[in-house]
Amino acid sequence: MARMAQQLVQANGLQDKVTILTGRVEDITLPNKMDIIISEWMGFYLLHESMLESVLIARDRFLRAQGRMLPCSARIWAALVEAEDLRLDMANYEDFLGLDLRLVGEQQLAARTAEPRVEEVHGRRILAEPLVAVDLTDLHQLRVEGTRNLEAQLSFRTWRQGYAAGIAFWFDVGFGRDVILKTDPGSPPTHWKQTVVYFGAFPAVESGDVLEANVVLKQSEENPRQYNISVETL
Repeated sequence: MARMAQQLVQANGLQDKVTILTGRVEDITLPNKMDIIISEWMGFYLLHESMLESVLIARDRFLRAQGRMLPCSARIWAALVEAEDLRLDMANYEDFLGLDLRLVGEQQLAARTAEPRVEEVHGRRILAEPLVAVDLTDLHQLRVEGTRNLEAQLSFRTWRQGYAAGIAFWFDVGFGRDVILKTDPGSPPTHWKQTVVYFGAFPAVESGDVLEANVVLKQSEENPRQYNISVETL
């Protein structure tokens, strides 16, 4: 990327205005402090790949006291969702041409819900009002290790009948002056899509039911670029 960027600078005659530095922000040096940091660091469910920590290190090393970060705020949203295609697919194992294949279905369901799944979640799958799970209000003030272990206690009140399949996560980031990049199911699709953590079961819910969940996002010790996400229903 740096080599291509340098070629583009030269091709457009911008050598006197643009300087390309190659290296990690943790390692490079700059002759002066910066007025602004612009970085597309967001991953799936906001934190996947853990690039925000590198941006915060760059902030502490290089940003002027009154400098700006773009984006400057971020939130992770959570919503209780159903998955009728998956539920009905699993139900077919109960009677397959007269055979009880539920044991196979249970293994299939366990395999398909063992890890968070990145997928496009249609708004009709949402069973309750989405909630803010994590609010990083001001990235100028967030400490470098402030996102390594995040926990949220969520209480969903369902607005219709259905079968709860899991919790979908997405994010939005703010750029100030009411400029927000959204990745929710009702916004135009992005490559981030949404991330669903499945329960591995499909409990029935009625309108007005309350489902409480404890959500933990913890940076992996084995691979710091990934997060372990756990959802415990209460």
